[in-house]
Amino acid sequence: MFRKLFGIGGDQAGSRSLEHPRDLRIGDMFKTGLDEHTDLSDTDFVVQKVTGLDLSAKSGFERRIFHLGQTKSGFPLVLWVDKEKGEERLAFAYGADQPHVESQLNMDQFVELFDPQRNHLVVVDALPLAMPENPWLAGHYVQDQASEVYWLDADPLQKQAGDTLSNDEQACDYFRLSSADGNAAIEVFIFDGGKTDVYFVKHLPLYKIEELMPAKNGSIG
Repeated sequence: MFRKLFGIGGDQAGSRSLEHPRDLRIGDMFKTGLDEHTDLSDTDFVVQKVTGLDLSAKSGFERRIFHLGQTKSGFPLVLWVDKEKGEERLAFAYGADQPHVESQLNMDQFVELFDPQRNHLVVVDALPLAMPENPWLAGHYVQDQASEVYWLDADPLQKQAGDTLSNDEQACDYFRLSSADGNAAIEVFIFDGGKTDVYFVKHLPLYKIEELMPAKNGSIG
């Protein structure tokens, strides 16, 4: 599926190969093919940082999150390999600030997520005027997850989940809203003190990555 590329000296004995995006490390590069998302289309990316996310109560960090810099609009861009539906796929996401979220979503619906008294799943619609300008958006989202999760400010390959938080872990409340086809999502993380991070997620097939190139001295973490 992937055309293997090598760093300088890649043909020498002992060089590291890279055949799947789940094995990316800091300094590795990959190239995407053409896509409707201008931030992702025919672009070279370099992995700048790797962090982790434990979604299921300290059972292990299911996500290795690859930080790729910023979108053309200046929002942080990340990638992970998603296996929730069984077949692996790419999950690209960008982190949005409050003005951007307000320009994309029906906020009367969205703020229901933060109501501790509600007893229903939250439904959120994208704003009609935002849809033509933003291919990351789905028209309609329904809440399908709510839990406590753990961010890890390090590569999960360096960390084993335990019963207590380490200095590089941070707990927060997590909500996810997904489109009917499962190809788009909104993920919300609420930290102590009220800090809230919102990510717009789009799932794409693995073949959207056309080339993988390991760094000559690719590192974990």
